[in-house]
Amino acid sequence: MNENDNREKPKKRILFLCVGNAVRSIIAEAYARKYLKEFEVESAGVRPLGTIPSEVIQILNEDGIDTSELHSKPLNTSKIPQYEYIVILARILFFAPPQVKVIYREFEDPGLSPEFLKRLKDEIKNFITELSTLVSDQNQPPSLPTKTQDNQSN
Repeated sequence: MNENDNREKPKKRILFLCVGNAVRSIIAEAYARKYLKEFEVESAGVRPLGTIPSEVIQILNEDGIDTSELHSKPLNTSKIPQYEYIVILARILFFAPPQVKVIYREFEDPGLSPEFLKRLKDEIKNFITELSTLVSDQNQPPSLPTKTQDNQSN
């Protein structure tokens, strides 16, 4: 047996990006950590709020999600080439190097009412479970009902 066979394969990296990194991308990061085990999962915001509303923490905790490692943080542009996938969850324009697969899946601008957050959480959770079946050890970008750079003007 080759000694390299015992080494763990490095994880692919995925980034969830929205505006404030306080609701949408935080919820996506939380569920991606649960369902995308073969990925190193991160989230960021283009204008981060710097804090996560207690209502978001509460709905995640109610679903049994560990929130202790979730933090609102800015996008580190120097890390962009290191990601396999970047998932854009808001209406923002984003460019990445050709080797990075960019997925657009816009979710409604968040509110903090319990009803809205529950619906948003469920929509994002469903999206992550769909995404998990499509990005697992595949070389092709997922074909989800997403907005791509080619059809943004439609």
